[in-house]
Amino acid sequence: MATPSHRDVLKLLAGLLLTIQAFSLQAGGNLSADDVRTLLTDKTVFAKHEKGGYNFVGYFGPDGVAKQLTDKGEKYTGTWRVESDGTLCVSWVGDSDSVCGVLIATSEGKYKRMRTNPRNIMAGSIHLVTFERFESGNSKGLE
Repeated sequence: MATPSHRDVLKLLAGLLLTIQAFSLQAGGNLSADDVRTLLTDKTVFAKHEKGGYNFVGYFGPDGVAKQLTDKGEKYTGTWRVESDGTLCVSWVGDSDSVCGVLIATSEGKYKRMRTNPRNIMAGSIHLVTFERFESGNSKGLE
């Protein structure tokens, strides 16, 4: 019987880690696709970018258009979509990649947007944004 190579063992461990990570996220209460659409469609969200350390207001239009205004005065326009597994993806004009992540409800009535680090999947998910509160429609008139 052949002994597995170091590379084979690493591949097995990486696959096992991803499986455990996916299971723990599901157990943590990921929102379904329908829940994410209901939460965000035609809503203004007040949020904190945990990684960037700034606050922002965003709008998720029913037509898939996303708008954002940061507390630094920066404005962004893009598109948003929800994958069948509930993953929220936002693509900003001028960026080549979509930023995607699951939403997890907290006990405080807020929602964590978790993103898998595309540069280091072994590191697990990053708590990227906290959606703190919501208002109906484009209440801040984001353009």
